[in-house]
Amino acid sequence: MLKRILTSIIGLVVFFGVIFSHHYVLYSAVILLIMGMLYEVYGVMGIRKELKAVGFLSALIICAGFLFGRMIAAGVISCMLFLLMMIYLHGKSDSKEVLSAAFMTIFITVFMTMLILIRRRCDRYTVILPFICAWLTDTGAYFAGTFLGKHKLVPNISPKKTIEGAIGGILLSTIGSVLYIVIMVAVMAGGMASTEAVLKFAFIGFIGSFLAQAGDLIASCIKRDCGKKDYGSILPGHGGIMDRFDSVIFVTPFVYYAMIHLVL
Repeated sequence: MLKRILTSIIGLVVFFGVIFSHHYVLYSAVILLIMGMLYEVYGVMGIRKELKAVGFLSALIICAGFLFGRMIAAGVISCMLFLLMMIYLHGKSDSKEVLSAAFMTIFITVFMTMLILIRRRCDRYTVILPFICAWLTDTGAYFAGTFLGKHKLVPNISPKKTIEGAIGGILLSTIGSVLYIVIMVAVMAGGMASTEAVLKFAFIGFIGSFLAQAGDLIASCIKRDCGKKDYGSILPGHGGIMDRFDSVIFVTPFVYYAMIHLVL
């Protein structure tokens, strides 16, 4: 527990340091985060080194596509690279491995790179929102599950998760999202958040928590199917990068589109 707390404190310091730095620092951090997540996923899935190399290259191409407004071209190039690997690896690997590596690369890279879009279309403070939904969901689920958990949620995927924990995560994420907009309006505008704004952010926190828990379960499905307990051990007390950010992946696109179409 002490390792987990210390890692969390250090992580929060680094997190806010990145958020409030120049936007290129955030872009670089997101790209490094994606690379770390892919490295762990490739390792768990047993992806061969040739596909890893193509995966990292494809991830960089997709990130560049986001940064320079050439997303479709980046997606096409990435797909072509993986499809060409089917020819190169024929007889050494099957198409399932290639397609699995391709899907995970595109899925993680596209979803996480949307943090950059949030920074561009909204502001640096809004980048915090996906993490509020994800991490408060994790925290609420952990404590509610520990003290109140009786009914298993999906024992075949994650034996420790409970329905009570899931509800606790949803409640804390919803409350945290409401507090976010209340504090932001008070600090930035010196006023009170409108009822409409509070309801919109409660909705974001509520749905965001569902998606955060889905992302966590999806990541658990993958590692359990591969016979692994954790994705890594780089974060003491937390496991790997994917173990800490798996819920962020799924909630980030929702927060982006909710902010663009619901709030702004």
